Amino acid sequence: MMREVNQRPATIQVLLTIVISCLGSSVAPAAECYVSCSKDRRIEAFEVDDGGSLRALGSFDLDCRPGCSCFDISGQHLYVGGSDPAVIQVMRRDGVRLRSVQTVTVPEKPSFLAITPSGQFLIASYYASGYVTVHRIVGEGRLSEQPIQTLDVIPRAHCVAIDPTGRFVFVPHTKASCITQFRIDATSGQLDPNEPPVLQREPDVSPRHLWFHPDGSVAFGSNESGRSISVYALDAETGTLQVTQTLPSMPASFPGKATTSRVEAHPSGKFAYIANRGHGTIATFAFDETSQTLNFLNHTPCEKTTRGFAISPDGKALVAAGQNSNRLVCFGIAEDGTLTRRSSVACGETPWWVTFRPTIDPTEIESGQPGVQVTKANRSTELALGQGMMAGEPTSDSILLQTRLTAGTQLDEQGDLPGHRGIARFEWSTDATFVDAETSTWSRADAASDFIVRHCLTGIHAATRYYYRVHFAINDESPIEFGPIGSFRTLGGRDSIEPTTFLVGSCMNYIKFMHGRAGNAGGPITATAEDKRLGFPAFATMNKIRPDFFVGTGDIVYYDNPFRVARTVTELRNCWHEQFRFPRMIEFFRDVPCYWSKDDHDFRFNDSDNEGDRIPLPQTGINLFREQLPIAPAGDVMTPNYRTHRVNRHLQIWLTEGRDHRSANDAEDGPNKSMWGPVQKQWLKQTLAKSDATWKIIVSPTPMVGPDDAYKNDNHANLQGFRHEANEFFAWVRARQLQDSLVLICGDRHWQYHSVHPSGVNEFAVGALNDENSRMGVAPGDEFGSDPDGSVKQLYTSRTPSGGFLRVKAGDSLVITHFNDDGDELNQTKIP
Repeated sequence: MMREVNQRPATIQVLLTIVISCLGSSVAPAAECYVSCSKDRRIEAFEVDDGGSLRALGSFDLDCRPGCSCFDISGQHLYVGGSDPAVIQVMRRDGVRLRSVQTVTVPEKPSFLAITPSGQFLIASYYASGYVTVHRIVGEGRLSEQPIQTLDVIPRAHCVAIDPTGRFVFVPHTKASCITQFRIDATSGQLDPNEPPVLQREPDVSPRHLWFHPDGSVAFGSNESGRSISVYALDAETGTLQVTQTLPSMPASFPGKATTSRVEAHPSGKFAYIANRGHGTIATFAFDETSQTLNFLNHTPCEKTTRGFAISPDGKALVAAGQNSNRLVCFGIAEDGTLTRRSSVACGETPWWVTFRPTIDPTEIESGQPGVQVTKANRSTELALGQGMMAGEPTSDSILLQTRLTAGTQLDEQGDLPGHRGIARFEWSTDATFVDAETSTWSRADAASDFIVRHCLTGIHAATRYYYRVHFAINDESPIEFGPIGSFRTLGGRDSIEPTTFLVGSCMNYIKFMHGRAGNAGGPITATAEDKRLGFPAFATMNKIRPDFFVGTGDIVYYDNPFRVARTVTELRNCWHEQFRFPRMIEFFRDVPCYWSKDDHDFRFNDSDNEGDRIPLPQTGINLFREQLPIAPAGDVMTPNYRTHRVNRHLQIWLTEGRDHRSANDAEDGPNKSMWGPVQKQWLKQTLAKSDATWKIIVSPTPMVGPDDAYKNDNHANLQGFRHEANEFFAWVRARQLQDSLVLICGDRHWQYHSVHPSGVNEFAVGALNDENSRMGVAPGDEFGSDPDGSVKQLYTSRTPSGGFLRVKAGDSLVITHFNDDGDELNQTKIP
């Protein structure tokens, strides 16, 4: 019945940029639907307002004849199946833009596309051959270039239906008049035949499409030649279907040639709709949840050949396409399920498929969730330290202290924590009672600096704990307020033999954490309402360890995400405000000094380099990162972001800068292509060669060893990235015999691992900080990875998607431990 078949490699074609309209964030967005106009080789986008009027948003040319399509649950990525050539095209919605980011070659024109509820796999059916393919969604919405599984099932495979739990998959076949039943492995994405593997229907039924009721108890099916609709009960334990009811979808006396096409359940689960081609109607059925049966309500005249239709996410509208009339019709859906024609517009030729862009599920928004329920009535406007305070760049005799004056401590109705004009200074002492304390001079907080005040504290003692706090006021004549007491410990320096403990974290995705699947989360959804109020659980866990310092390796915030793409300075700043006001982060940073590096998402956008005029521009990204975090003294624009610090006799750390000086990502790899730039590269080699530290740790925003995804080209591990520079560096390390003392720690990748380069250099990946931003990794030898030959030795990798962090203990030996965000130890490595 089924056999595995090989799939030829896919090709990635030229990116296509298309523009769509976008409503302001203060107004509830109208529903958006996208129509595949096959003959015209384009997609047309429409807006549906509350009155049911259709308004064209744009027409977008493609390199194929588009057919079936689907969005991921966040509405960030649109997947389109096409013919001439046979492809699946991946398009990413980027604020007011929708751009094609990948084109994957497939066996033939797909008949249906569906994404698993986990968001990790895309399953496609193929009508003529009966193939079913499974592609992994490998990151940023992209698909594995080859399917992870291709099954030769039964011809005329018309649809893929996945039950709401994501455990069972069903494929109807019209010619064989049956439904193939699968189980799916949630981790691997592999489909396995269920028992029985096929539900056989009568010869004249021809099941075409299936659509599950929202609660998953039943599925509704359209029967193409049977001109009927069926109800299938789902056995939740076995994952098999049983026919419980079949009703005609058009009068039996209708004399003309007619067949059914699409079927869809109303989001409320109270109604089911089925299109009758030839009869020229859409039939409406009411669903009785008690009896689990359908009852016919009425027929609504529609276009003569309605192949595709879709119901808006709010259940208020149904948009149908006339395949031969080249028109779209919008029907309003009443509370009793009846359809009323509201508007009709012309569209491109041969409209094939209608897809609505999903909207945020209100059930995912917790009552009182910060940034959602805050109004002018409950927003505090008092002068406050709404983002707490932090210390950065500790050395043996200096540190940077920072705070931001805010208007209260809660997000406003725009989801921002506004700054407040005022004055501030710092007080510090080696005694928690502030005996013999010293103070800095007063500094003004104003809009030019985003109301941030920073002071460079010098001349302090090595290996000493200091206590500090902020004095602040509205102006020189206002009463002075005192902030909470924080602390930091200076480094011991070259002469200290005392061991040190520090933590490393990366990839803190606020939107995925707060909004789960609606925010395009790929990993487990574990954030509770309490977590969303207090912040990432990892910070509470890390605070219990009481490290000497913390290193953030980049992607501290995300300027680009499904909810909004930050471009202006105001929008960029908002990303920092919304996240750094979390109580758990405030508490952690109050007593743990930090070092920070930036990567693509907190520089410009995904995989960004210094090329092009897309905003934010490179200099804007550079300036904002240095403005928001204590990396250099206020106003210092000359000191480079790459630097090194001697922690103690045994340990020296290097923080590299991977964005400011890099060549274009798509430049040909070779001696002239560099992530570091010639000055930083020379500095790195000179300082490494000069160091007599037992352990030399390079903390890099991106991996050098990996493996990483094959499609990427923006880091040292990538085959088409900066591999020449990496190979040259590893050869230099080997020639200097530094491989036993040099350790790499990297961020950027959303899974944890310990890999060893052929040169002998160890690399530890931090992984994502929060569960929702995690994913499974890429193994050595993986055909979809950057190490197809398996030359990298991987001693550990995440076994399941999980947020987490690294702990490093450096003394006579080096002990590096992977933790999940709950504090469970996952892996430990001791060197030597």
